[in-house]
Amino acid sequence: MYKFSVSGLRGKVFFNIFPYDFFIFTYHFSKNQKEDKILLGYDTRPSSKIFYSSVISGILQAGKNVIDLGIIPTPTLVFASQILKLPGIIITASHNPINENGLKFVSSKGRFLFAKEIKKFSFDDIKNLERKDLPKIESFNKELIYQKHLLKISRYKIFKNLSFKDLKIGIDCVNGSASSEINYFCNYLNLKASFLFCEKEIKKDFPRPPEPSKNSLRKLANFIKKEKLDLGIGFDPDGDRVAFVCENGEILSEEYTLPLTLLYFLEKKRTPVVCNFSTSLLVNDVCEKFNVPLYRTKVGESNVVYQMLKRKSLIGGEGNGGVIVKDINLTRDGFVAFYFILSLIKEKDKPLSILKKSFNDYIIIKEKMAFDTKNFLKMKEKVKNNFIKLFKKPYFISEEDGFFFFKRNFLFHLRPSNTENLLRIIINADDEKIVKQVYEILK
Repeated sequence: MYKFSVSGLRGKVFFNIFPYDFFIFTYHFSKNQKEDKILLGYDTRPSSKIFYSSVISGILQAGKNVIDLGIIPTPTLVFASQILKLPGIIITASHNPINENGLKFVSSKGRFLFAKEIKKFSFDDIKNLERKDLPKIESFNKELIYQKHLLKISRYKIFKNLSFKDLKIGIDCVNGSASSEINYFCNYLNLKASFLFCEKEIKKDFPRPPEPSKNSLRKLANFIKKEKLDLGIGFDPDGDRVAFVCENGEILSEEYTLPLTLLYFLEKKRTPVVCNFSTSLLVNDVCEKFNVPLYRTKVGESNVVYQMLKRKSLIGGEGNGGVIVKDINLTRDGFVAFYFILSLIKEKDKPLSILKKSFNDYIIIKEKMAFDTKNFLKMKEKVKNNFIKLFKKPYFISEEDGFFFFKRNFLFHLRPSNTENLLRIIINADDEKIVKQVYEILK
């Protein structure tokens, strides 16, 4: 069965998700929009072209016109939704494997649907709506969107007028949709860019594992060392998440993306910060440094955005390499994170390997295992009971999103994935002895 959550629709292509599913979800989203136009974009997966016709049909069946943006990064379509004040749909499975695909739904307010809005999806009968005129499929000048996207980022009020033309950057787009915008970004900033996996088409599979994790970016790291570059950046397939490689070839966990961004942001502007339960203790460190409150919420970027608006937070994100800056783009945006890290390096006049030392060297472990409801509930209860015995108070426990346990210098999160049939486990600590004890409990 496909998965449908705040992260959108996901499933394995022609195994548990089919063209009709794309049509029906698109139809029911589109018919509930008051606007008469729907933005449509897609990523570079081969199956995205297959499902494109189904999505077009769903929009037209709902009596709406289509503005076709073609291959476009997810955050850029969300940005387009913000400036054009139109709802949108993106055909993508984000970081999931190549044999999966799905849909993300964007409100005309320039953000993904909140949980309460997702619950309003009603699958009533399909209606044939009469129109006096034929619905239209219009193309749009994406370069105009790219230009406005970059101007909104670069002219954000906390940035200084910096020049990046002497920085040599290695860029890995995993042949995903960020490839469609990255040249424009680099040319505008006069970056000396060298490209790895930046094709706008995938013929068979991603050239590396799709998530921008340490294991995925080894070729980029070797490339950085060989070419003697100043920085490397690796995107995920739809361009909303990034991780970085230092000038010495050290690959930083994607957990460093948000804290490094906060290091630049909070020095200039104090604000509450929002992240999810799975985000590492590195964020706690930087928030404590600048004496600002940190609020955690359920995994799913729309949950983070919802809390950002509620808490009047200007910046938030997730430990998967996603950064959200409220006044630029109400979604994770890899290009926003990229610009912040460039500015941090340039303004501090220090390489990333030195800036990284601003943080504690935590043990960060991310595990996956097959999901089974009965086993999950048993494991959750076992872990909870053992942690209460193992740790002295004060500590914080939440069962809002699986099982979350926090004590200063220790974080644990166990939850079912929103997008895959997996159980995700996050362990974050400064003591190897504690990590070993946790593994004993998990056995």
